[in-house]
Amino acid sequence: MPVYRLDPVDPGHYSWAYSVEKDTLWACADTEEAARELAATKSGFPAEAPPGAASPWRDPKVTSCALEPSMGYPSPGEVVREDGSHVHDRTASNGL
Repeated sequence: MPVYRLDPVDPGHYSWAYSVEKDTLWACADTEEAARELAATKSGFPAEAPPGAASPWRDPKVTSCALEPSMGYPSPGEVVREDGSHVHDRTASNGL
């Protein structure tokens, strides 16, 4: 399954206030859209995020998402940081 690298490209964008993770992530998913959604879901939102807040990982103007063909991990459905540690699912109870 493909691995995608997601990088912040607009770190000043207001949506970064709504992501716990703010640095490069790698996600293993079938498509770019699925990788973005996986990163958004796993990276979580701070408890104080307002209703309707949007993750920067879903926005191609705020983050890039490129196929990383040389990467042999993570496993399907996983997201990792640059140091190889796993980003665990931090979906907010309010559905953000």
